[in-house]
Amino acid sequence: SGAPNPKRRWQRRGPDAGDAEEKGGYEQRTVKSQEDPVVTGSSPTASSVAPAVCVIGGGPSGLGCCRRLCDAGMRVTLIQESRGLGGKLCTKFVNGKDDPTLHFDMGVQLLRPAGPLAEELKGVVAPWPPVGRYKELRCEGSWEKWRIKDVKDLPVTGLVVGTPSMSAIGRHLAERCPNLEVHVDRTAHVQGRRRTGLRQWSVQWSRAEANAGQLRYRPELAEGASEVSYRNFDAVVLAFEANKILQGCKSGYKMVQPSVTPALRQRLSGKTKTSQIWNLMVAFDRELPLPWDACHVVGHGSLAWLAVNSSKPQRERVPQCFMVFSTKEWASWKQWSKKEVERVLLQDFLALLAEVLGSWPPAPCFVLSGRWGNNTEAVLSSVRPSGEFPMRSLGHFEGATAPLWDREDRMGATGDWARGFSVSDAYSAGVELAEAMLLDFEDKLKGG
Repeated sequence: SGAPNPKRRWQRRGPDAGDAEEKGGYEQRTVKSQEDPVVTGSSPTASSVAPAVCVIGGGPSGLGCCRRLCDAGMRVTLIQESRGLGGKLCTKFVNGKDDPTLHFDMGVQLLRPAGPLAEELKGVVAPWPPVGRYKELRCEGSWEKWRIKDVKDLPVTGLVVGTPSMSAIGRHLAERCPNLEVHVDRTAHVQGRRRTGLRQWSVQWSRAEANAGQLRYRPELAEGASEVSYRNFDAVVLAFEANKILQGCKSGYKMVQPSVTPALRQRLSGKTKTSQIWNLMVAFDRELPLPWDACHVVGHGSLAWLAVNSSKPQRERVPQCFMVFSTKEWASWKQWSKKEVERVLLQDFLALLAEVLGSWPPAPCFVLSGRWGNNTEAVLSSVRPSGEFPMRSLGHFEGATAPLWDREDRMGATGDWARGFSVSDAYSAGVELAEAMLLDFEDKLKGG
C-alpha cells in the first residue's frame, strides 16, 4: 500500500522588528524578521547589561543549557531550525497539529528520566507502556526465512512518554526558562566574532529556499525564504549533532556552514560517530488485537523496534498508528530509497504482525518512511551503546564529563554525544556546559 499525499497546515508568524547591529567587518543592514519571537517565563526581564547568549538548537541539550543560563539571569536567545522544540522528542502529526488522528513519534519512543531532567517533567509525562504490554521478541533465522523463537516481558518501572505528545516535552522545558527568547523554523548562521571592542559574535537567522524533496514533505515552505535577522552576542552555544557542528549541513533550507572554533574542533574531531537507520510510519483503519504496545525485536534482519503509538496516553486510538525502526545493519546494507523502504520494510513488518496475529493483517491506510541519519554511536564519555535505537536511549551516564567550552573565544558545543545516548544525557550535558560558562561570566552577572 502506498501512502496518501498528506495535507499539512502551517501559519506564518506575525511581523517582528529586528534591526541588525554593526558587526565589525560585516556590512551593516537593517532587516525585519517575519516571525514573532516567543518570550517565556514570568520573572522580571533579564538585566540589559547581563551577557547575551545565542543557543543554536532546541533539543534537550540546548534546552538544558538555556534553563541554567536563564535561571542565572543571562539574556538567552534560542534559535531552532525546525517548527518545534525537543529535537529527538518529536511527534509528527501528518495532517497538522489540529488533526491528531495520524500521529507518529519520529525519534525517542519512551524515556526513563534521570539527572537534572527528572525534576523538570512533572505534568507533561505519563507512564507507558503498561505492565505486561512491553515485550522482547527474539527471532532466529536468516533475513529471508526467520521465526519468533521467544517472547518475554520487559520491565516498565520508570518509563514514561510525553503527553499529549513527545513534542510537548520540548515546549514544557522551554516554558520553564525565565525570559527565554525563542525563534523556531529558522536556521542560524554564525558569521564571525569581532576582534576588537566587545568582541561579540554576530549571528543571523532565516529560512532559506527549500528544494523539491523538502517541498514534497513540507509544502508550506513554498512560501519561500524568510527575511534575515541579525544580532550580536557575547557567547554562542552550538547544541546539535556533532557531525553538523564540524562539517555543516548542505541540505536546502537547513543549509549552514561549519562555525566551530579551532579549539572546539580539536577536542571534538574524531571523537564521536553516528549511523543511519530508517523509520516507517504505518496506520491501519481499525485496531489490531496485538498482545503488546511496544516491542523490542532481537535477531531479526531488518526490524529493531515496533510500537503502537495509538496506545500511548491521550492519543487517538483509530487509525491505529505504528512506529517501526530498522536495524542499523539493514539500513547500511545498501542505499535505500524511500519507496524501497516503504515496500521492503513494510513487507517485513506485516509478516511479523502475521506471525503474531496468526493471520495476515489488513492493508494499511497510511505508509511513510523517514531516514534517521544521526543515530548516535560513539560519544565523548567513551561509554558504549546498549542495543539498537531506541533501546539505547533509556540510560544515563553517571560519570563526570568535561564540557566543551572555549573560554578564549566564548563558544560552547553540546549534545547527547557529549555524555551518552539518552534525552537525560543530552539535558545533563547542556546544564554542565552552562555551569562552565557561568564561571567565566560571574563578574558580569554581578555587575562587575
